[in-house]
Amino acid sequence: MKTVLVCVKTPEAAQRITASATRMGMAQTVRTVLTTEEVHARMTTTLVDVVLVDVGLAKPDPVQFTRNVLARQPGTGVVMVGAIDPRVAAMTVAAGARGVVRGGGEEGEDLVVALTQAIMLICPRINGCVRRVPGQRSGPVGLTQREMQVLRGMSEGKSNAEIGRDLFVSEDTIKTHARRLFRKLGARDRAHAVAEAFRGGIVT
Repeated sequence: MKTVLVCVKTPEAAQRITASATRMGMAQTVRTVLTTEEVHARMTTTLVDVVLVDVGLAKPDPVQFTRNVLARQPGTGVVMVGAIDPRVAAMTVAAGARGVVRGGGEEGEDLVVALTQAIMLICPRINGCVRRVPGQRSGPVGLTQREMQVLRGMSEGKSNAEIGRDLFVSEDTIKTHARRLFRKLGARDRAHAVAEAFRGGIVT
């Protein structure tokens, strides 16, 4: 069985990632860990295809984190997610990481959105990773142009305030659009909405 190991700093983030993975039909594929020690312990017993890591967990040295992972399993793809200095990002890729997904900061729902987006981008490349589940949508669901703009902002890991600034509207207005698009997508939260949007081809 293919494995995506998601490394985050808090139990709350791990719970949200697990819930998102379940909603995407990836409960048997995605596993979460909270410390670098857990990463190494899991890789001792399990073949891991992708290590998707919150940059905050890989600090103070994402470059050495990448090297340590690849020393245990050279074929594993390492992807960093979160806010990272461009110079450090380049060094991390030079050390063997597959890439860096910007967005989300170090804590909160926006980071979970960024991690969920990364899972959706990575998993189509892993044979058998994505399975259709009951109720999965396959196309647009009547979102307005403004709701699509808000959804795209969410998929890029932006906060409601950042989306509001981009669209020249208040944060409260963005929250109203968000509630409406959640309802149309049948989503419980931002991470779920982004997962549904990527899975259904609403955003790419």
